Amino acid sequence: MSKALLLSDSARARVVGIFSSLQGEGPYLGERQIFVRFGGCNLRCDYCDEPHTITIPSGRVLSIQDIERGIASLAKTRPQRTVSWTGGEPLLHPLILTRLMRWARRKGLQNHLETNGVLPAPMAALAPLCDAVAMDIKLPSSTGRETWSAHRAFLQAAPSGTFVKVVLTSRSTVAEWRIVLDVLKHAPRPVPLFLQPATPIGAVKPIAAARCMRFEAMARKVVKKVVVRPQWHPLWGLP
Repeated sequence: MSKALLLSDSARARVVGIFSSLQGEGPYLGERQIFVRFGGCNLRCDYCDEPHTITIPSGRVLSIQDIERGIASLAKTRPQRTVSWTGGEPLLHPLILTRLMRWARRKGLQNHLETNGVLPAPMAALAPLCDAVAMDIKLPSSTGRETWSAHRAFLQAAPSGTFVKVVLTSRSTVAEWRIVLDVLKHAPRPVPLFLQPATPIGAVKPIAAARCMRFEAMARKVVKKVVVRPQWHPLWGLP
């Protein structure tokens, strides 16, 4: 990764929040996790539900000891087995994230990485430390740019335990969806696929139900496990 993209070093990083909540997406829906939300992102998705984390810089600078203390304090309050490293884009902080993931493992915690799936090099370095990877595949209709080649490379680097999430809006196209399925078809191992109708934010509207079901039917011809699952934490009013 280019040094220009690194947003932290091995001892400190910009963090928007450290908190305990319920996972609102993917296969771990409803599981209580400790969340560490890093600041800064290299993409600008129109449906982003954490827009305050996109700006570089965002959040406040914390030392690795500050972050570890925050996690340890939450781990004592109630049983929790997983730390969800999220953002922003956590893979923009690979040096400190490596140290934090190793520390979490020593404390008996699992590492759940949430990522936009376009940074394969840091993913390859962190893969041995990840128990689950929530990888987005981003559609150009939502980001304004094509990232297909980065997603293909990312899947080559991602570990077992990776699943893919695609946020679908009213602007998502069949042509885009065919490319998504081609990316997954050529992944090195079967990857579960979660279709996520977008949460309405500003001008963003979710994909129509009939169109979503058409996408789901197309996916079942290529992917072994396909699930339609909206975001739940906005409905629950949780962070």
